[in-house]
Amino acid sequence: MAAERKRFIVDAGIGLIFVSLLGARIGYVFLNFSFFRNHASQIPQIWLGGLSWPGALMGAGAALLGIHLIWKEPLGELADSYLPLVGTVAAAIWMTGWGAGVGYGPRTSAWFGIPVRDLFGVVENRWPLPILGTVLSAGWITGLILLPLKQWNVKPGWRAVLGFIGIVVINGIISVFRVDPSPLLWGLRGETWFSIALMVCIVGIILNQRNSTNDEKTEP
Repeated sequence: MAAERKRFIVDAGIGLIFVSLLGARIGYVFLNFSFFRNHASQIPQIWLGGLSWPGALMGAGAALLGIHLIWKEPLGELADSYLPLVGTVAAAIWMTGWGAGVGYGPRTSAWFGIPVRDLFGVVENRWPLPILGTVLSAGWITGLILLPLKQWNVKPGWRAVLGFIGIVVINGIISVFRVDPSPLLWGLRGETWFSIALMVCIVGIILNQRNSTNDEKTEP
């Protein structure tokens, strides 16, 4: 990669991280608006903790689209180039949540329990959700990076799409087992509903594209 291209990728990557963190904070504030409505001064105080992975994904998507539209970068290739960054951020959010006392699971006395400090400062052995989130997110993205998709004539962007789907599924499943306080809708957390909605949209888009491709092949 040429030096000028490297600088562009790095600079745009910094912007992507910033927008992702901004989206993560906005998502967290939205999901906990009943609290921040009475504590508006804490909204910009991101150092106090409070990031939402759905917001981070939406922020990253918005940043990629912005880079594509402003600098006319190929969207598929651009998304694939930042896939390692997505895995790193996903793993870092889980580890940061572990240290901040969020994203924890039920109490357990089993051998797989790990010491977790909850929001009230109490340390107890709980399900290892932060470790699972870190290992599965990083492992999925690493596997996609090492997978020789180019040999299978896969179009640019599909590696990023698969990475995005994996992160959504992993975080969505883990969110079902989280017990840290969060607003619920019909017994499920906001990020769980977000995962379900995204997966429905993704499946719909894939099926629509598949049908369009089949229609083109059958045309005389």
